[in-house]
Amino acid sequence: MKRCNLIKRFFIGLLLIVVASISANAQEGLYVKSIFQRFGHAKGCKMVTMQNTQLKGYRLKIYKSLVYKNHATEIAHYLKSDRKAAKKIREVVENGKMVSGYYMMAPLSNGNNRFILFSNPSKSKGTVIYIEGDLSPEDIMQLCYSRR
Repeated sequence: MKRCNLIKRFFIGLLLIVVASISANAQEGLYVKSIFQRFGHAKGCKMVTMQNTQLKGYRLKIYKSLVYKNHATEIAHYLKSDRKAAKKIREVVENGKMVSGYYMMAPLSNGNNRFILFSNPSKSKGTVIYIEGDLSPEDIMQLCYSRR
């Protein structure tokens, strides 16, 4: 009986390591990865991570969001770096200040698209979201602006 429990624990541990490594590689080559690593557990920040989930009817491989306070300047630096490599850019500018938008990054080799969404309505707080899945830019717009 103890041997069976030991084997179960081994496989559960192995599964957790595999899931963690998949999540870690998801944002490889993107600066947004540094945002979640650096600010995910910082004071005044709240991070949510989901894998293989569904959001408003869309299947998402990875969903990560970070709501932050008092880190807008540092986070904007990382977003500008990812903007340079974006395949598609959509931004909302109000009074000369970028307040929200999304960047479509190069898709992964498995065909999953990667999006970085952001909103910073004030100087001190905002939100960054990373989505990976079989979504199109139109799906992202529907996801963000539909009223379900």
